[in-house]
Formats: sequence, C-alpha cells, structure tokens
Amino acid sequence: MIWYKFHIGDYLTHTVHLSDAEDLAYRRLLDLYYMSEKMIPLNHEAVARKIRLDLDITESVLGEFFERTENGYFNHRCDAEVIKYQHQVENNRQLGKRGGRPKKTESIAKDNPKKIQIQKENIKTISSRFDEFWNNWPKSNRKVARAACKRKWDRQALDAIADKINAVVTCLKSSVPWTTGFEPAPMTFINQRRWEDDAGTPALSRRVI
Repeated sequence: MIWYKFHIGDYLTHTVHLSDAEDLAYRRLLDLYYMSEKMIPLNHEAVARKIRLDLDITESVLGEFFERTENGYFNHRCDAEVIKYQHQVENNRQLGKRGGRPKKTESIAKDNPKKIQIQKENIKTISSRFDEFWNNWPKSNRKVARAACKRKWDRQALDAIADKINAVVTCLKSSVPWTTGFEPAPMTFINQRRWEDDAGTPALSRRVI
C-alpha cells in the first residue's frame, strides 16, 4: 500500500498510555504492515531491526496490539484496510479496462456482491458482556484503550467466562492494592488473564475497622 487512512482521534484514544518509544514502535509497525500488505513476521529480532527500535519495546507493542498466529502477527484493523485497498486497486484496474469509471446512469450492480461480502467479513461481533466488564471496572487514569481491550476480549472469546471475570473484578475493587491506586490497566488484566490468579479471593478485600 502507498497510503492508508489515519484516524487521529481513535489512535490517540488507544495509545494514550504508551511511552514515546512505544508510540513510535506502534506507528512503524503499522507502516510495516501496510507497506508489505501482510502480517508482521514472527522473528522479533528482524522486526526490531526493520523498525530501528529496541527488542523489548518491539515485543511489548507486538504483544498488545497484534495477535500472534503461526504465520505472523495479525491486526484486524490493518487487515481490513489492506483488503479494502486491494479491492479498490482491483476495481480501478477493471474500470481502466472498460475505459474508465462508468456513467451515473450505468449499472455497476455486478460489482456489489464482492463489495458487500468484504464488508460482511469485516463486521465485528458486538459483545454485550464486554460492556459489563468495562462498566464494572473502577474509574482511574489507567482505564484506557477501550476499543483495543474489546478486540482482545472478542479474540479470546471471553464472553463464555464473563461471569467469572466480572466477579473477580468486583472482588478486587475493594482490595487494598486497588483502593490505594495500584490497580492494573484493563488491557494488562486481560493480557495476563489475572482472573485466573488467586488475587480474586476475598482475602485481599479492605478490612473494615
């Protein structure tokens, strides 16, 4: 790809918690994904060299914003943009063969089925259980990156265990670490699957004197 849409508001919302180096790494990883029009390779050292940043920073950003698969690191938004771009290029190529863009009175219905199919493939399932998790999370400066958290939630199919997760969050909200400002970010909680720890037991609740 030689260009891609950049939504400034969405980007700032999802990356407000990043350091300068992590923010730079994410931008360069996005550029790498779009320029190659394919997933980012699994070789962390090679990727770090390509984006010219330290290995630990590269690995941290890959783990947060990209999904590891057997063929490389995948990003839903990037992949959707690549598909739309490739479709547009192919559409322009076909229009060129037919002598340019059709007149308004001409029907281009034959192109619509493919376009509609691509749109359907990129519609994401809305998870009402994630909304419960997000609303249950206490308000703090670490409660950021809602959209990124939802993507991670959906990829891990956490609706199936939403009751357990929300119960653990409810318990931890009254624990000493959380009530004294040491609660994790929701993304960290999901990435590290902290509901599977023993930290969800009532033993950590604040004592009532």
